[in-house]
Amino acid sequence: MPEGQCAGIVGGGIGGLTAAIALRKAGWDVTVYERASEFTEVGAAVVLFPNALAALDEIGVGPQIRAKSLPYSSGAIRNLRGQNLVTRRIGDLAGGRDLVTIHRADLIDVLVRAIPAECLRTGTRVTGVGCGNHGSGEIVTDGDTARYDLVVAADGVHSVVRQQIWPDEGTVERTGVSAWRWIIDGPPPDFVGQVWGIRGEFGILPLADNRTYAFAGARRGVESLEHFADWPEPVSQLVANADPARIIANELLEIRTPKLLTRGNVALIGDAAHAMRPHLGLGAALAIEDAVTLAAYVHDLAGYTKARRRRVQVVQLISRHMSTVVMPASRPLAAVRDVAVRLTPDILALSVFGVINRWRPKPIERR
Repeated sequence: MPEGQCAGIVGGGIGGLTAAIALRKAGWDVTVYERASEFTEVGAAVVLFPNALAALDEIGVGPQIRAKSLPYSSGAIRNLRGQNLVTRRIGDLAGGRDLVTIHRADLIDVLVRAIPAECLRTGTRVTGVGCGNHGSGEIVTDGDTARYDLVVAADGVHSVVRQQIWPDEGTVERTGVSAWRWIIDGPPPDFVGQVWGIRGEFGILPLADNRTYAFAGARRGVESLEHFADWPEPVSQLVANADPARIIANELLEIRTPKLLTRGNVALIGDAAHAMRPHLGLGAALAIEDAVTLAAYVHDLAGYTKARRRRVQVVQLISRHMSTVVMPASRPLAAVRDVAVRLTPDILALSVFGVINRWRPKPIERR
C-alpha cells in the first residue's frame, strides 16, 4: 500500500461501509470500526433513487443491490379522503430511470460482502479521536490507539468524532417529529405510496421477497400510532395489525451542517454531517453519495466540502419545508395543501426530483 493511504472509518452503517469500498477502489487500506457485535440493520427499508444507484455502480455493487431490491415506480400520494394529490408516477418524476426499494439489512449485507473480513472490526467502541504526528489522525478504542492518514466519521447523528473535532459546530436539533417504522412479512395491500393527513403522514412500500415496509411520522403532541387508527384503509388495518415488538420508534433529529466537512485529515459523512428529516427519503442516498465523493476527492479534502456542502444544504432545506406540506397542523391548512399540491404543475415536481436525480458521482481514480 502506498505511503499515506491508510484510512480508519468510525461507524459500520451504510455510509461507513460504502466509504470502505470506495476508498479501497481508490487504492487505500481501510479499517472499519463498528460498535455493534455484527453488521446488521433491522426493521426499516429505504428507496434508492438513480443518484444513489449511480454511486453504487461506481464502486461495483450496483448489480448486487438491484438483485436484492424491488423496482418501484407506481407509488401514489393521497389525502385522508382517498383523493390522489400527485398524479404522476414516481418513476416518471425520476425521469423514467430506475429506482428501487430495499430492506436495510439486505443493503448492509451486500456492502459487508464487498469488504475483506480483515478490514472489519466489530464489537469495538471508539472512545475518541485525535491528531497525531505528521498530520496523521488517531482513533482511540477501549483497548488500543491506531494512527491513520485519514479518519472518516460515519458514526451517525450523535457522532463522537464530530463532537470532538467540531465541538463548536454540528449542533443536534430536535424536530418534534416522531417516527415509527416496521417490516411486515407479507405482500403489500393494493395501495402503495403515501397518505398525507393532518399532523401526520403514513407510507407503504413493497419490498422483495413478498415483504412490506410501513412507516409513519407525526408532529409534536402525537404520542403513538393510535393517531392513525381511524385513517382510511389500508392504513388503519396496518396499524391495527402492527407487531409492537417489530416497531422502531424514535424522534427525528437534525444536524446543522458544519461549514467545513473536513478538519485536518478528518472527514464527516452521512448523518454525522447532515442528519435531516426523511420526507424526501434521501438519508441513505446522501450517505452513499458522500462516501463515493470522499473517495474521489481523497487527495483534495477541501474539494470534498465544495462538492458536497451546497447539495446537502439544499436537500436539508427542502426536507425541512416538506414537513409543513406533508403534515400540516390543522384541517384548514390540510385543505389548502390538498388544493395547492393538486394544482402544482408537473414541471415543479420534476424540478424538485431533479435536485435528487441529476447528481452523478465523480469517477474514483486509483493512485
